[in-house]
Amino acid sequence: IVSEDPIGSPIVSKPDVLVAMNLPSLDKYENEVVPGGKIFVDSTLIERKVNRTDVDVYYIPATGIASEKGINTLANMIITGKVLKEVESFSLDNVDAALKKVVSARKIELLGVNETAIKSGYDYAE
Repeated sequence: IVSEDPIGSPIVSKPDVLVAMNLPSLDKYENEVVPGGKIFVDSTLIERKVNRTDVDVYYIPATGIASEKGINTLANMIITGKVLKEVESFSLDNVDAALKKVVSARKIELLGVNETAIKSGYDYAE
């Protein structure tokens, strides 16, 4: 959740955006997304298509891309990159700045790997 103001509750009953990285999540939350919302699907792990026609859907083979690039644990960051591209509320610059704040100097090598993963998702074209 990104906000300048305090968040009263992190529970979202009608999300604008759904990131589904496994079939049970897609099955459970697909119908909760508001009409006009966006659904991002890791198409490496989820073979079925979204049943709705009133949402924008993006199929990203995030787990496959992560495997090809040797960054198996960063499929979530690849999907994050696609979300950054398609959701106007966020920007690539803000995430880069946030990553620099949360990655400690001791683990600075993780910064570049995460940036690569995000860029892979951002640049992915279906």
